Amino acid sequence: MERISRRVSEYLSSNPCAMDSLQSGIVNYSSLARYLMKQLKTQNFSAVLAAIKRYPERNPSLESAYKTALNESRIEAFYSMTNLTVRNSATNFLKVSNIYSDIYGSGGKVRVVQGSQGIVIVIDKKNTPDVRKKFPPEEVLSFREDLAELVVISPLIIEKLRGYVAYISTILAINGINVYQVASFYNDVTYIMDEKYMDSAVKVVTRLTSGKKIDS
Repeated sequence: MERISRRVSEYLSSNPCAMDSLQSGIVNYSSLARYLMKQLKTQNFSAVLAAIKRYPERNPSLESAYKTALNESRIEAFYSMTNLTVRNSATNFLKVSNIYSDIYGSGGKVRVVQGSQGIVIVIDKKNTPDVRKKFPPEEVLSFREDLAELVVISPLIIEKLRGYVAYISTILAINGINVYQVASFYNDVTYIMDEKYMDSAVKVVTRLTSGKKIDS
């Protein structure tokens, strides 16, 4: 019995659609049990059904908490952005530090994320030519333009709210919005995407939030 219960839990935890339907109480338990019997190759209908019924109690849905946090959030939208990724080295990091200081100090838009393979610089179109000149071609891993940046600024509770970034990301994906990069720091969740998706993304996320002022 315990083994069946564990296998059902593992399956549901690896299949978000089934898990969400179950947690929301909109799934037919018997139909799901018969489906899982085939997937798990077992004939123990009673054990599978019992495990399904216990799952929401042990793994309650966080959707209500997500919606509460989003209702207290605001968004910022920035267009005409470019993305330059350079090799991760001490020399390049020093250059990036100076670039950040210059652009931020002059009121420009810049964001820097350091990964294991490269340093990502997200900058406004106006400052892009000067930034590109600072790195020789062999130090540039990738360059993309015509991008936009959507920032969701939420209450600090999201630091302890597991799955919050995935929840927003899933909604964007369902609405046909392809995200190029995503980063989450402190209480900001930042989505970088092709500019053609931005208007739709703003509309989708605005519906989730309280509709507070959008900066751009």
